Amino acid sequence: MAVARKPPAKPAKTIAAAPLVSAPVTIEDPIIPALEETIEATLETAGEIQDQVRKTAEEGVEQTRKIFERLKVVSDEANTSLETTYASVSKGVSTINMKALDAFKANAEAQLAFVKALMATKSVAEAFTLQSEHARTQFETMNAQAKELGELIRQVTAETVEPIKTTFTKTLQVAA
Repeated sequence: MAVARKPPAKPAKTIAAAPLVSAPVTIEDPIIPALEETIEATLETAGEIQDQVRKTAEEGVEQTRKIFERLKVVSDEANTSLETTYASVSKGVSTINMKALDAFKANAEAQLAFVKALMATKSVAEAFTLQSEHARTQFETMNAQAKELGELIRQVTAETVEPIKTTFTKTLQVAA
């Protein structure tokens, strides 16, 4: 039997790949004006964004500068207030100490005078009378001294607290 032969196969057609670089675009190409418009619009938008970012940054810097200036003023006032307070406290404590030493000296002198008078008494009845008079006098004297020291302490405290209170009030007003 005769076998029929197939005709020889034709070689497959090869399709050439498209080149990566297209053919040069000519000015008459309608895509160019649209592309130029898109690029210009994009550049304008980018410029506007840059201007807005710059403006926002400048405003932030200006606000920070104002806040810093306010804080510097408040800090300087607080420092002055602390110096005033320290001077007031120092002077006040010195005054209180001097007043307390004066009271101590007066009480010591009164006690010595009492002991001298007690030694000079001739009877027990006279000694008891002298003792009760001395106790009454010392009670009144110490009560007056305590009131005087208390008033002085109140005055020093008020003078000490006033600069702090004033500075605190100003600080709250500046912060608001």
